[in-house]
Amino acid sequence: MIIRFLCRFVLVIAASVHPFSGKALSAENITLLEAYEMARESAPGLGVARYKVDLAEAERDIARGQILPSLSAFGQWSENEVEFHTGDSSGYGFQEYAGKRYGWQVRQPLINVSNWREYRRRSAMFSRSEDDLANAELQLLGAVTEAYLNVLLATLDAEVLEQELAALVRQQEESEALYKVRFLPVTQLLETKSRRDSVKADLLHARGQADIAREQLIELIGVRGVEPFPVSETVNLEAQISSAAEAAQRALENSPEIAAAEDGVTAAREAVERERGGWFPEVDLLIGSQYSDVGFDNLVAPPRTSESVQISVNYPIFEGGAGVARLRAARAEFNGAMLELEDAKRKAESRARSAWAHYNAATERVAAAKQAESTAEISLQASRKALKAGTARVTDVLLALAQRTGAQRDHGAARFQRSIAWLELELTAGENPMDLAALLSAALTATNASALASH
Repeated sequence: MIIRFLCRFVLVIAASVHPFSGKALSAENITLLEAYEMARESAPGLGVARYKVDLAEAERDIARGQILPSLSAFGQWSENEVEFHTGDSSGYGFQEYAGKRYGWQVRQPLINVSNWREYRRRSAMFSRSEDDLANAELQLLGAVTEAYLNVLLATLDAEVLEQELAALVRQQEESEALYKVRFLPVTQLLETKSRRDSVKADLLHARGQADIAREQLIELIGVRGVEPFPVSETVNLEAQISSAAEAAQRALENSPEIAAAEDGVTAAREAVERERGGWFPEVDLLIGSQYSDVGFDNLVAPPRTSESVQISVNYPIFEGGAGVARLRAARAEFNGAMLELEDAKRKAESRARSAWAHYNAATERVAAAKQAESTAEISLQASRKALKAGTARVTDVLLALAQRTGAQRDHGAARFQRSIAWLELELTAGENPMDLAALLSAALTATNASALASH
């Protein structure tokens, strides 16, 4: 763990230096960490998850208020008139007087099982909203990383095709010169032109894919006019997990999706207990004080102060079957929550084991693709020499050139796929997404940062 922490520290410091590459970098270049921070600030989905946390917290506090003491004050002011209609009105007749009444009351629930269970249910729902937010951050990092690397991969594909197109243009010029002196048949000249036109079409497609990838990244980060930093040739990322079984175990222990499902089970269980609590009596303690200067039955009465302590008991007897129906619905919700938890555990374990297999396969693919690229380069050089010596045809050079382009594109795709596989494996293990973003961002640009520092 100490070694891993030191590696993270060094890589993050390296990422803080402006990376260097052979291309001129503009102020709009952003690292993966910067892209993730932009997405965290502006992504609507993450914002909705945050508001759901606020909502769940407010609903929990509302439920808590139902089991805490409450204090209320009241007051009443009136202007009263009374006129007596009797045969002998001596001593009565018409009277007019002001009235006022005010006081306060404290209510403390003593026994209210339903409200207490509802508070516990809302507390579990609040915990679930926090787990959902954590899961949304994990998913956002995965989406941003994939979009970020897709832009780089599409750009790399376009660059590789541009290189092949430039080589084909030179090859066509040589073929035309040889054709003019009748050293080359027209069929081989046409093959060169055909391959050139085909690569042009592939180049246009690659540029279109790059534009699409940029739009996907812009959708996540909410900012236009930015470009990912060029990635170093070697990305040093090693998984800290030694086996598929370890990956599955860590996923079961740390997955926010499983934690959210467990909170859902707790909330559903409390809902069942809440409905059961509806069959218990509700007992409240009420303490109040009142000052009154109001007549009774339109008769003038002297001012008075009254104080009271009450025990209020309410016991439901019959609701037309509504209580039984609510309990049945709560039990159905609990059973569904249990199945959701089991489903979350199975998916988490499956994803972790798949991520482990994906990472290992991606690591092997990088090595194989690198070797294939080296072999394709050697084959191209050999075919060019053989063509000049007259022992090979132009078709052989075109085929070798196409094989090199394919090998270069495969190697680039393999490198980016390994980075995604590493991130996927770490995310399934429950690592902090911000730490992973910093680590991956630093690893992607570490070599470039070192090159800049040397300049």
